[in-house]
Amino acid sequence: MSSQIDPAALVQAIGDALIACNEDKVLELVKSGLAQGVSAKDLLSRGLIAGMDVVGERMEKEEMFIPEVLVAAKAMSAAVQTLKPLLAEGETGAQGRVVIGTVKGDLHDIGKNLVAMMLEGAGFEIMDLGVDVGP
Repeated sequence: MSSQIDPAALVQAIGDALIACNEDKVLELVKSGLAQGVSAKDLLSRGLIAGMDVVGERMEKEEMFIPEVLVAAKAMSAAVQTLKPLLAEGETGAQGRVVIGTVKGDLHDIGKNLVAMMLEGAGFEIMDLGVDVGP
């Protein structure tokens, strides 16, 4: 994007692109926001996390389904990877550490991965033990 966008409109557009599952647009807007001097913390909390909150609400209302939620989470994860170096520089400290895994006997990891991405996006350090994890 070559023109300036109002920061409030930009973070709203990031959330809207995330809700629409448009990874390319999310990344374009995040990079544009950084270029305009919008803080990584604002892009994360007011754009990405706010958008995923809406995705979660829509899933609860059965207006969005798991495949769409996963595509939105993938878009968020890609954007978080862009923001991560800036967040690590001290704009925001880690909220804490989370150890996550799927219990022994369960090889499904969709929910675990979604939770891990959202927690990472919220600033938590994630230690993913994987699937089929015994005591």
